[in-house]
Amino acid sequence: MKLTTREDYLDRIRRVLRFVQEHLDDTLTPARLADVAHLSPYHFHRIFSGIVGESISSHVRRLRLERAAGELRRTDRDVIDIALGAGYEAHEPFTRAFREHFGTPPSAFRKLEGPLAVPPALCGVHYGPDEAVSRFVPLEEGTKMIDVRLQTLPTRRLLALAHHGEYQDIGPTFGRLMQEAGSRGLLGPGSVSLGIYYDDPETTPADQLRAHACVTVADAMREAPAGFELLTLDGGDFAVGVHRGPYTALKDSYRWLFGQWLPSSGRDAAAAPCFEVYVNDASTAAPPDLVTEICVPLAAQ
Repeated sequence: MKLTTREDYLDRIRRVLRFVQEHLDDTLTPARLADVAHLSPYHFHRIFSGIVGESISSHVRRLRLERAAGELRRTDRDVIDIALGAGYEAHEPFTRAFREHFGTPPSAFRKLEGPLAVPPALCGVHYGPDEAVSRFVPLEEGTKMIDVRLQTLPTRRLLALAHHGEYQDIGPTFGRLMQEAGSRGLLGPGSVSLGIYYDDPETTPADQLRAHACVTVADAMREAPAGFELLTLDGGDFAVGVHRGPYTALKDSYRWLFGQWLPSSGRDAAAAPCFEVYVNDASTAAPPDLVTEICVPLAAQ
């Protein structure tokens, strides 16, 4: 029987869960795990987080810490050796992470009495379908966190300015972009302000995050001012989720969109980054009144 879209998504994430268990000592990059899941690396992290309820980096870190806890109780290995095996380069960061997760430092945890309850992953047991589904964020049928519409968007010509660093700090980059575009008479009633975000902020160091602040310009524009770029944003079929409220809450809308709506939509995300269209101006609208369109490119049916 052909799988429904949600069942197919769950099966892809099950494969990732099993792969992580079997390769816990490997370098588990988001790109590698996206390949295991047969999902676009642009969207894998959001789909995983939305379905599992934690980011892939948090998931891997948690399993390594839980395995370390088992080793502390079952073996006489030195704490530093266990820390190294869990991916920490020194005793102090391991102790800090261990205390945050278990509420006690490794040395004290080792002395605790009583049986050690360990999840299946620590015993080398793979999740079967029932166990895996029980770990997933349940499908909340009939719920709607944001409005979503299917829309065919046109190809757009963009004047863009690169941004590196925290996504929440992109405001000054947009300020420079709009000042330049305004000084050249490029802004008009039909201008659209949008941001393209290429990396997962939960797995990518802040100083390596990449984005573009963009504004639409005429197709005929062929040369960008010094320090700026001209980009072509491909059109096609998109899921457009309308987020209403502050930008700081966008992560919740993304999680619902990729964890609830997309796996039940009958569509797959295309291998291209999402972008955000800013319907109103954050410099004049209060945070509760902001409207942001989250545009997810969809694969052809």
